[in-house]
Amino acid sequence: MATQTVEGSSRSGRPKRTNAGSLLKPLN
Repeated sequence: MATQTVEGSSRSGRPKRTNAGSLLKPLN
């Protein structure tokens, strides 16, 4: 589930303000 959300956000380029965004921030 988490991986799918992160992947979707990465593809869209606009990480939703959720766990995905929080995870993408430190990742980037």
